[in-house]
Order: sequence, then structure tokens, then C-alpha cells
Amino acid sequence: MTNSVTLQVLKVDQPLGEFFIGAIESRDLVSIATADVRDFEHGDPNTLAGIQRKLTPGRVNELSTYVNLDYATFPTSVVLSVDERCVELQEISGCKGLFNLIISAFEGEDDADTIQLSEAAFIIDGQHRLAGLEKLAHDRTFEVNVSIFVGADLADQAEIFSRVNLAQTKVNKSLVYDLLDYARETSPHKVAHEIAIALNREQGGPLEGRIKRLGVRTPGVDTELLAQATVVNGLLRHLPKDQEKERSKSILGRVWQKETHESWTKRIYVDFYRDEDFVSMLENTTNFFEAVRKKWPNSWNNFDEGMILNRTTGYNALSRFLTDAYTSIVSSPRVVKFGEYYEIFDHVDIQENEFTKENYAPGNAGVAKFYRQLSNALKSDLFRNSSS
Repeated sequence: MTNSVTLQVLKVDQPLGEFFIGAIESRDLVSIATADVRDFEHGDPNTLAGIQRKLTPGRVNELSTYVNLDYATFPTSVVLSVDERCVELQEISGCKGLFNLIISAFEGEDDADTIQLSEAAFIIDGQHRLAGLEKLAHDRTFEVNVSIFVGADLADQAEIFSRVNLAQTKVNKSLVYDLLDYARETSPHKVAHEIAIALNREQGGPLEGRIKRLGVRTPGVDTELLAQATVVNGLLRHLPKDQEKERSKSILGRVWQKETHESWTKRIYVDFYRDEDFVSMLENTTNFFEAVRKKWPNSWNNFDEGMILNRTTGYNALSRFLTDAYTSIVSSPRVVKFGEYYEIFDHVDIQENEFTKENYAPGNAGVAKFYRQLSNALKSDLFRNSSS
């Protein structure tokens, strides 16, 4: 195994100091970099050390899958701090500002001073990406662009980490989903986006004019209570589960074989999706929410603050309940009629004036309560019908 890594870099001068940008093969990056996680030093509750947050296992698992997809990309730099004792810079003749940067292990006079190659670089930003790349398949290559600070002390590392993570504005998810208009390939995200737009445009439909297209209300329109991302995420729970893989297969022109289908009883639009029957998804969703509107017309059309049926809490609970309602009616995938859905809601004993945030707290608690009431009513109704 090599005891050094070499990459060509370009020097950049900024107010904090100079750093170097370049590209490195991901396996080489994994071999030299480690994270300095902030935690209590030696178990001492009064002393903290390190700058990085702890890894989130779910995020690592997502990225481990993502890096092996055929459209994977990390266009932004992984930011590193490399101990100056582990660095040798060789200026490339005739190329101003261009260097060979050689990262090696450092042999100190004793073990305490020795730096192994695996500890030569500390990750300032990008530890989740790097953890995901550790699961890159053996037959794949993945270069990563890096920004390298040589000899940055902990104060500078902390400043860089803070700026990278605090100065950036988080992208509105509704905008991200809206940009799927430009995607050529079919994917669960694109299909859910197109259904959401169709629901918003459907004249006379239960969700007409209800969706904030870019996550913010259209000026002068007071009916837009649902963020586009909320509606899309509700639809995604009914589409194939491995959604990034679905997109990858679509890009490559591959078709899922029948025997690999997920059960439609778990994700009710799976078979519609496989058959590219997007109209049935739209019709079924419309019929379901039309039944909601007929059951609670006053609450559905009440746009006052504090009402939850036509807002995120109500929508999320209803989207979850759609699976229960659908599978209680059909024995194989088909579009369920409005009247069939309404018969279920007709047995739900929740009054119009109960749909307030005082009864259904914002967030998961309110969603869970509303869903539980719907589910219990459905189970009781089915039990009565099966006993009669």
C-alpha cells in the first residue's frame, strides 16, 4: 500500500489565507482523511474538543446508495485541513499557481509525533459524503474535488466549518421539485411533481389553487396553504420505495421485471407507475380528496389561521390514510370511485369545528392523532360490516 498521495492543485488566495483546490480519487481521499468529531475530551464533561458533528447513520446509508448510481455527483468541494508536516509542494514549471501537492505520513522522533497517512488530513466539511464513498463499488471510480488548507489551526478550521454551514441558505424543497419539469427521464419524484401540478390546476378539483408552487404563496392568492414539497412527499409514499434507483434505471433505459414489483398493498401506486398509467394516479388522488371535501366542506374551505384539515397536518394524515382506505376497498389495483371513498369518510365521527390546531398540534403529533382516528373508524366500520 502506498504511503503517499499526489494530486495537482491550484493555489487560491483569500482573506483568511491561501488554500489549494484540486481533484482526488475517492479511495485516495478515504485513505488520508479522518473526521475530528466534537465531543467531551477523554470523558471530561467540562472539556470539549473537535469541530465536526457526529455522523447521521441514515444520511450515510442514503449517500452509500447514491454514490453507486449512474448519475451521482458531488459538485461542491470536500474541505480538508492537512498537517503541514505531511505536505510537500512542488511548483509545476511554466504553470503559475499550479503545484503537485504530495501528502505523506510523517515519522516523528517518537510515536506521539508520528502521523499516519490515514490521519494526515482532517475533514472540515464533507464527512457524510466521504462516509458514503467508503461504500463505493469496487468496479467504479469517483473523483472528488477538494479544497485543502495546509496547516490550518483549530481556530481557523472552526471558522471555515462555521462559514460553510451557517452562511449557506437552505434550498426550498418546493423549488427543487419544481425544477423536475426539466428532467427528461421518468422518476417517482418527477411523476409526483407532475401529479401535484395537475391537482393544483384541475378546474373544480379539491386541490385547485391550493398548492404553493415554489413553496411561497402567489401574491394575492389566499388559498395556497400547501407547499408543493408537502404534496409531492405525500404522493411519494405511494410510489416505488427505492426512488433514486428508479431514476437511475430510467436514465439507463432499464425496465423493472414483473417479479421485482413491490406489493401494491404497501405502496398503492406501484403498478400504475410501472405501467406508466399516471392518469389513474391523478384520478384516484382526486376522488379521495373530493370525498374529504364533501365530508367536511366548511373546514375544507376555511382558510383561517388555526384550521388544520386543508393544511399540512391534515394533508399528511390524509395521505397516509389513503393507503388504508384504498386497500380496504380493492382486491387489485384500480381507480377507486369518489362514492367508494366517501362511504368510508361518512362513518368517521369528527365534527367540522374540531379541526383546530388546539385539537391537532402542529407536527407529527397532530398528524398521528388525526390518522389514528381515521384508521380506527375504518377498522370499526369494517368490523361491523364483517359481523353483519
